Amino acid sequence: MKPIKTLIFTLGVFVLLAGTMWITPENGVTVGSFTFHMPTLEEMLLSKQDEYADISDLVSHQFEIDSVMEVEVDTTLEGGTTTEVVHGADYEELVKSIRKLEMNHEGRKNLEKFFTHLQNDSTVRIMHYGDSQIEGDRITSFVRNKLQVRFGGTGVGLRPALQPYDYVFSANQKNTGDWKRYPIYGNVDSTVTHSNYGVMGAFSRYAPLVPDSIPFHDSIWYEAEMNVSKSDISYVLTREYKHMRLFYGNTKSPVALTVIARADTILTKTLPANLDYGVVESDLPDSTSSITLRFAGYDSPDIYGIELASQTGVIMDNIALRGSSGTIFTRTNFEHALKMYQDLDPKLFILQFGGNVMPYIKDVKAIDRYGRWFGSQIKRIQEMCPEAAVIVIGPSDMSTKEKDRYVTYEHLPKVVEELKKVTMANGGAYWDMYRAMGGYNSMPSWVNADPELARPDYVHFSAKGARLVANMFYNALIFEYNSYLEEEI
Repeated sequence: MKPIKTLIFTLGVFVLLAGTMWITPENGVTVGSFTFHMPTLEEMLLSKQDEYADISDLVSHQFEIDSVMEVEVDTTLEGGTTTEVVHGADYEELVKSIRKLEMNHEGRKNLEKFFTHLQNDSTVRIMHYGDSQIEGDRITSFVRNKLQVRFGGTGVGLRPALQPYDYVFSANQKNTGDWKRYPIYGNVDSTVTHSNYGVMGAFSRYAPLVPDSIPFHDSIWYEAEMNVSKSDISYVLTREYKHMRLFYGNTKSPVALTVIARADTILTKTLPANLDYGVVESDLPDSTSSITLRFAGYDSPDIYGIELASQTGVIMDNIALRGSSGTIFTRTNFEHALKMYQDLDPKLFILQFGGNVMPYIKDVKAIDRYGRWFGSQIKRIQEMCPEAAVIVIGPSDMSTKEKDRYVTYEHLPKVVEELKKVTMANGGAYWDMYRAMGGYNSMPSWVNADPELARPDYVHFSAKGARLVANMFYNALIFEYNSYLEEEI
């Protein structure tokens, strides 16, 4: 090819590319699930550095608040007990780095009610609800262990009869039989004609669900089993089960239940038919770290959960709802859920949601709508458990890919502010996980940390990152508790 033709061809290619760059929108052209981008002239000519948040100070300044303070109890006064909080030399300086809980006067009073229970009650239950960020007992397990070390208590709390996740840090679980889980969120099974899901947002059963409109026939005999046992990688206090409670209902035929612990049968019971809600409980032998429940009958109960815990100290439940936006509480049957909440008697709800709505939030109206929905969830919790405090943990930073880089979802900061607003308006306390981890464009820094603190999906924390976030939240909670104790002195 002659030089002049080569030059004309090259110029033509540049003109074509320049024209394509000029007519292509900055956000690209979406065809189906694919978005076509072209670089801008500025991006072609200038090297643009990724402006990710610097989290080096955040990580290097982490500390465990219990290591720089201690609580002394003096029982020498006449018939009374005084509590004195003794701070280490570095306490006042270190706590400056804590991302504090945010609350108004009403929220503080409600949180102080929880602290009063924590200080004085023999048993205190905390229910930690969240999306996939907490599944597998991530985040919850660390906070639970710290609280149980300080205030007493053992066990893992509530668990589903059928574990929906492949990995759970705090216990192992095996099921035999044809078990199925029925959640109230996501793809709801159309054969469920009621809203009696219990407090975990789902129930499980091993026999097919028969709607009330279809006559029940006791023709097939079902046998099933579930076993929960300690995990050798879990915190030591979660490995000891002192008391068992099974929450169930809605079996159309009596079911024989056998409970086995330490190779001995410790309970046999017939679960009655047509019972809306029931509880079976039993003390467990000392040092129980494995328990088996066997079921036999012509039907299965709806099992709302099994509790394995002590009857003193802190019980903390991990209720992970993968894919949920946290709006399950108003969907369940109020009277039915109320019965279970009254038996559980929680003193604190931790609600950790918001991440699952981010890909679908497109404008301010959607943010306002989600805020109203979430506010109604807090109101419903307060109706069922008026003595319980509420802490909302907002979403973490989350990245979406734009061209060749990862950036924070456009509306995430506004969602954070909306959740904070509705939480405080309803007397709750808010912990800003988004800003605690560094704020805008901090997730890529967590992903690229060595060792990594977040997974390559730019959404979920790694095990190390989850522990770091859990410690940050625990520090914020105990900072407020320490302040409460000082005011009480």
